[in-house]
Amino acid sequence: MITEQELNKGMTTLKSLWFALFASLMLYVLVALQIKSSAHTTFSPEAYNTLRLILFGVAFVTLVVTWYVRKHLLSAKVAAKAANVANAAKSTPHHPAVARYTTIMITAMGLSEAIGIYGFILYILGKNQIDLYLLTALSAAAMTLYYPKRQDIIELAQKM
Repeated sequence: MITEQELNKGMTTLKSLWFALFASLMLYVLVALQIKSSAHTTFSPEAYNTLRLILFGVAFVTLVVTWYVRKHLLSAKVAAKAANVANAAKSTPHHPAVARYTTIMITAMGLSEAIGIYGFILYILGKNQIDLYLLTALSAAAMTLYYPKRQDIIELAQKM
């Protein structure tokens, strides 16, 4: 079982990581708006519209895949041998459940952040602020949905 101290330490780390990844979305928007006038691209409107449709489709597929991957990783059985090895290794700074949840969270956040990057790419290529804001907002919503939860860590610890 996980102690309250281990849980609090893990949550602090996870929240810091979440905040850093979430803040990077805002950084993409700021960078995009700063390079607004200096970036020169020669992208035809037809090619841009095709790329726009593709990236919006990929964004929604990424959103769905992220949800399924996270759900699968949270519900996957943990091998008893792996849990015992992790418990025996005192060199790890976090409880094995926190370490596993960190991996799950980074995976979900990375996939969610990719959606914001799609918006950044579309903005650079087409100078359409709506694409930047829509995909960044979708990415931010997904990241908010995957904010670290104490209960998820407790459930993982119980499975281990």
